[in-house]
Amino acid sequence: MPKAVVCTGRVMEFHGDREVTDVTVADGVAEIGEEAFFRCKGLTNLSFLKDSAITTVGLQAFAGSGIALLQWMEGVRRIGDFAFAHCKDLRTIEGLGCEEMGDYCFWCCTSLQSMKGWPASMTVIPARCFQHCTSMTTVDCDLSHVSSIGYDAFHCCTSLLPAHLAEVNADPAAVLAFLKRKSILERVAERCAFLCSLKHAHSDFYNGSGDPCGATRRIIMEFAGLFPA
Repeated sequence: MPKAVVCTGRVMEFHGDREVTDVTVADGVAEIGEEAFFRCKGLTNLSFLKDSAITTVGLQAFAGSGIALLQWMEGVRRIGDFAFAHCKDLRTIEGLGCEEMGDYCFWCCTSLQSMKGWPASMTVIPARCFQHCTSMTTVDCDLSHVSSIGYDAFHCCTSLLPAHLAEVNADPAAVLAFLKRKSILERVAERCAFLCSLKHAHSDFYNGSGDPCGATRRIIMEFAGLFPA
């Protein structure tokens, strides 16, 4: 049965309460306390963070919870150790804006598929941050500003890295170099796919085979900057 609660920022506030499904944040609360939603399996989204004043997520705050999509985190500046560890249903991370992130942050998120939008202010990927994220396959972000990665940050990420880079004690510099190349190649491939679709749309538009007043014309004009997106 759905259970709505109000987060007041206390430590272990809803620790282990599997019935929590909906959350609102009390006025003036800037921090989600340590283990506040630890193992809250019924909590599947973080929509309550949108437009909230939350800037800090404490140690193990959402560890083992049921969240599937991590978003609305642009205003969060500090994330504690193990904050989202062992979130077995977490598949996508979007829009992180943090400046500080603890170790083991996404440890053992075995359904996580993509590393998206790594914060521009974060030059280091923390130790064991993505360890045992065995389903991760893509690096959908710009890593050019990242200077180093922590100890075993991608250990056992066997779908993302070659075997010798996914093993324990793999050379961090080699792992980072591989990820940067992968990031560039994936983003180039995505851009090429977009330009290819644009070329077909352009051809349809000028050959009269498409709808000049519909989606095809809109795509062309958006790309040319003649039509607001």
